[in-house]
Amino acid sequence: MNVIQRQPARTGFWAVLLLSVLAWAPATFPGYWQSLDGFVPVFNATSPNAIANIATASDLWRGIGSGTFLLVRPLIVLGLGPVAAVRVTFALCLLLGGLGIYVWLCPRLGDRGAGLAGAVYMLLPSFLATVYIRGSLSDALMLGLLPLALAGIAIHAQSRSMSAAILVVITLLWMWRTQAGLAILATCFLLLYSLWVERQWVTVWVVLLSGAAGLTSLIPLWAVTAPSPVNFQDHFVFLFQLFASNWQVAPSLPGWQDAYPFQLGFAAVSFSALTLWLWQVAPHSRQKIRWQADWLGRLLGFSFIGTVILIILSLSMSEPLWRLSHAERLITYPWQILLLAGPLLAVTAGSLPVLHSEFNANAYWSILLTLVVLSSYPYLSTTFTQVTPPDAPVAVIGGNDNFVLLSANLTEHKQPRTATLEVTWQVLQPIGFDNNVFFQALTGDDDSPVVVAQLDRQPCDGKCLMTSWQPGKILTDTYQLDLTKAAQTPNLRYYFGYYDWRDGKRLPVDGGINDKLVFHGQ
Repeated sequence: MNVIQRQPARTGFWAVLLLSVLAWAPATFPGYWQSLDGFVPVFNATSPNAIANIATASDLWRGIGSGTFLLVRPLIVLGLGPVAAVRVTFALCLLLGGLGIYVWLCPRLGDRGAGLAGAVYMLLPSFLATVYIRGSLSDALMLGLLPLALAGIAIHAQSRSMSAAILVVITLLWMWRTQAGLAILATCFLLLYSLWVERQWVTVWVVLLSGAAGLTSLIPLWAVTAPSPVNFQDHFVFLFQLFASNWQVAPSLPGWQDAYPFQLGFAAVSFSALTLWLWQVAPHSRQKIRWQADWLGRLLGFSFIGTVILIILSLSMSEPLWRLSHAERLITYPWQILLLAGPLLAVTAGSLPVLHSEFNANAYWSILLTLVVLSSYPYLSTTFTQVTPPDAPVAVIGGNDNFVLLSANLTEHKQPRTATLEVTWQVLQPIGFDNNVFFQALTGDDDSPVVVAQLDRQPCDGKCLMTSWQPGKILTDTYQLDLTKAAQTPNLRYYFGYYDWRDGKRLPVDGGINDKLVFHGQ
């Protein structure tokens, strides 16, 4: 196999390493960022479950697998707190993704082409949104592992290296234990890549058997299912949204007005368009491609066609295919399929220095890197909170794990006798109705309690209606009971919770184990 001559200096490698600082720097800012998944990764970091179940639906395909925390837990053992360990892991996902792209493409696109591709990948809006908007550690890890799997496949196909085969096996098994639904799609993606581009049957069998082993390892968990938190069909992407400039911390909403960051990225799209022109139109570049090797044409063809197919699968026109194949069971949103397009966009954008020698020169190559940074810079900001999360939530409220109580502190005062409850909570899922809060002081036994004081109102005195709560947002409220009529009643207990004032039905607590929180006075 012919390969592109690599530059003596590893400027592309160092560019990826240095530019990765821009990608993961927000993870080091004071406070945890206000992501849609909130503190869910932190809550599950120290819980050794096969599928995460704290403040999140425990589901085999869409849920968070135990592999998500394989990097987090050693960091905790080394002395980092759960929050710091999760932040470091997010940063490692970005770094692994960029360096994985470099290792995969360096023998094919040269040092500078691979360096450009790695920078594009790390700073893709979809990658940054997965970290800083969604806060999905499982999906971020998938984006970090996928380039490593591609690198292992490419190296094994070229050299039959046993270490490369082991890398493929490890990364695929890791992906299956991280996010099983995406792992199925990623395994199919890697199989197609092996068949189309590398064309080595031994490598194809390595990928196939690794994927089969990953699937087999999940057989004991097949009964672990949960309903989707959203209607899958409502969240297909409109084509213009892939090129829009909206960027905000907000959940994906049904309809064309959705402002969730679906962008493919200016640098990735513009560089890929120029690559396509040089490859298919420019005579000099077409001659250069023929002179080099068929594999480069196969790589570009696979990348362009694969990107178009993945984009189509995120659009509403593909809804019948998702429904008939039942593939909608694998992921929460159809636009998650676009995550697999990241390595392909990195290939097409990073091929410019190969197709035109001018882009390999210091000046033009530096300009390309600068454009990557400038086009992605607006996506490197998010909202931060200074609230320190507990190791586990006080309670999870709502039938859809709608929000978690981060703290609930009860204080009794003697003169005058009152009880004050300070509550801090974080929203995880939108709430469709403005429920009321109830806070009661009771005496008597559990079978025949007597209410001696109570409070019934909306949170924040109606200033923060539940339907206005944004996922990731942290809110605080204080509730106070007047206990002067129960001045001589010792050992009061207190009930706190939320209910639908239309029918009196209370919101479930901790998945339905209870319908209220119970506090005991002194």
